[in-house]
Amino acid sequence: MTENPTVLRRWITPTIPVRFARELTDRLPLAPEILRRIHQRAGIDPRLLEADGPRIAPLAYRRLQRLAVGAAGDEFLGHLARPVPPGMTAELLRLMAHLPSTGHAIDAAGRMIRVFDGALPWRIDQADGPAGPVRLQLTPRTAAQGDALLMPHLILLGLIHVIGWLAGEAPPLRRVMLPERFAALAAESTFLFGRPVEHGATPGGLEFAPGSFALPVTARPDRAGAFTRRLVELMTAPTAPAGTEAALRHLLAATRPFAGLSETVAARALGMSRATLARRLASSGMSFRGIRDELRRDLACSLLRRTELSLADIADRLDFSEPSAFQRAFRQWTGQPPARWRRLNR
Repeated sequence: MTENPTVLRRWITPTIPVRFARELTDRLPLAPEILRRIHQRAGIDPRLLEADGPRIAPLAYRRLQRLAVGAAGDEFLGHLARPVPPGMTAELLRLMAHLPSTGHAIDAAGRMIRVFDGALPWRIDQADGPAGPVRLQLTPRTAAQGDALLMPHLILLGLIHVIGWLAGEAPPLRRVMLPERFAALAAESTFLFGRPVEHGATPGGLEFAPGSFALPVTARPDRAGAFTRRLVELMTAPTAPAGTEAALRHLLAATRPFAGLSETVAARALGMSRATLARRLASSGMSFRGIRDELRRDLACSLLRRTELSLADIADRLDFSEPSAFQRAFRQWTGQPPARWRRLNR
């Protein structure tokens, strides 16, 4: 039995590793007590920040970002040499909207960041000439910037969304390249970038189709403020993946009980053998069990936050044999029991 996948997908919201929340605030020049209050107001138990396993809702992460910027007066949250005053990003986007092409606009953004950090944040490479791909490589100024996990995601995702806003269309992105240490977050990176990410590049970057930085700017400067307010949400929302992974997620989301298929049955429904499915998923750093657990985890979080369903009802919907099995799995996924997670994320 299946349900309308469109109806189901609206309940599925990917959770975010708590490490991203920790990196969001760990460079702020604020007293520990102030940081603790900020985390609590965002609905994040400060004790969760001590480990890498727990996960939080995107709403809590976005709330934390707003509170942290307000408390620190720094839109880059201590990741640059000097604080970036609130409102500066919107002003930069207004300037970029007056420029003739996406390439000119991205150059202007790099120069603005250099004012606050003393160095350009990225380098643009068109070694193959105008007919070749455009490569943008991050150039972290310090070892701390190079070791961060959160900021490279935010810079690269921000660039993709900003280029799309400037040009009025999604940029023709070909490749996303991140350092090897990001491999443990392959699932999150795939969600955010909408494609498998290549690991091993240092320090990371993007590759666009030829001509991507020659696109004319069509954005209106007076819309910069509204776009800035949406930017954090855009950078924490999933982009639809492509290929076998997308087909599998669609199939599992449409199944009742939710994601209630074995790997063999799912492979048959997709017109391939179990071995072929496993091989294709492994090529992008995925597995059937991992995808199934991600979907169940994220639907569980959404149902806990948005509905009054009992834990027994949620366990049944997610195809757990009994509520206690669901509660054990949820603790492994998020680091918290479901009742506590629900209370903190309402």
